[in-house]
Amino acid sequence: MRIAARETGELEFKGTLPFVPTRGQPAAVADRWIEKGDRVGEYARDQVLSELVAFANADGGTLVLGVHETKDEPRRAERLEALPNCEELAKRFLDAAEDVVEPRLPSIEIRAVAASDAGDGYVVMRVGKSLAGPHRLTTTREFYVRRGERASKMNVREITARTLELARIGDRIEAVFAERHEAAGAAYQTLLRGSSGKPTDWVKPLLVRVTAMPTIPQNIPIVTQRPDLWWIGRGFTMSVDGNEYKCSYPARSFNQRPSVRLRSLVCDVADQEEGISRLVRADGLVEFRLIHPARAAMRGSDSRVYFSWIISLVVGAVAQVECLRTQLAWDAVEYGLEAQIWSTPPLGIFWNDDGYSSGLSLRADLPLGLPRYSLASGEDYDVLIATIVRDLMNSCGVSSEIVCKVPWNDLLKQGAA
Repeated sequence: MRIAARETGELEFKGTLPFVPTRGQPAAVADRWIEKGDRVGEYARDQVLSELVAFANADGGTLVLGVHETKDEPRRAERLEALPNCEELAKRFLDAAEDVVEPRLPSIEIRAVAASDAGDGYVVMRVGKSLAGPHRLTTTREFYVRRGERASKMNVREITARTLELARIGDRIEAVFAERHEAAGAAYQTLLRGSSGKPTDWVKPLLVRVTAMPTIPQNIPIVTQRPDLWWIGRGFTMSVDGNEYKCSYPARSFNQRPSVRLRSLVCDVADQEEGISRLVRADGLVEFRLIHPARAAMRGSDSRVYFSWIISLVVGAVAQVECLRTQLAWDAVEYGLEAQIWSTPPLGIFWNDDGYSSGLSLRADLPLGLPRYSLASGEDYDVLIATIVRDLMNSCGVSSEIVCKVPWNDLLKQGAA
């Protein structure tokens, strides 16, 4: 069978697990996984992982096991050869990447593609360009980088240059997050000025910001002509420790269509109005804001925010990032995510109106900035939501481990504008 694909700087094929006989293996003709299926040989492990490290130290890429390549140049996929027990093989390589690659690869996805009921099939490995590198194998003590269609060892000068380049990229990402922090602060100050002269028992303004930014510089050409990049969502019901928890507001506003701004798609609200503000920029930045001006108190005079409000914004930002990944083939692009709450103390966090009297009181300084989170492709986002809930509760002085399950499949199927 011939496949119409060729190797590139971001695509590598391996027909089977690399193998070189070692002492004590006179009769072996293939890697132990192929012959006996109990473990992957050290040579095969290092050869495969060196390719992933090389991708991470360059521009990211994909390695496919089970696809033979031609001998002539440029090399192309020639035929398929299914590998035994591909599901377990994928797990073995994922574990090996954790064990022998340092620093840890922040964006790696290894999946099996079964071709028979017996479990034979192929393994697809994807890794993004990494901001955490340069990376090396602890087993060989070597750094690798992709040059053309091959992985090569890096020399000292290349390692130094790569380290400096990543430091500059890191500074740029920090500058973007700082700019979004300042923009949110300015918007909140506008809300505060608008609250002057209001009754003293009114609830003070509230602004919640969730921002996601690619950790490696990206560019979306003519983003203003790409309405398909805009995720359309709605309210949803999630599970919290096995109990249904409705996230209807502000998620029900996620069905709004975008407007065009300079190199951006936006859905904005005026500073003195209540509602959702959304942004998708040409550099891949995604932001969701919830804006509440000063308003008459419904139950007492304390400012308050609900877990559902914050969870909705995080879910919306994650779904928007996944929409970009799908439409732009950004499978290996890692994002960093920030969540921040601007308000005036005292501020309470509540699960619902029934629990208003027993709500949690934030003990952290306001504005509250949660730790920065990673959005790597293929991650379990339920873990992310549970972590954010835990961090919010910790900010109130409460230790808790809560299991959260969001209907991601349903939300992501809702698609673009």
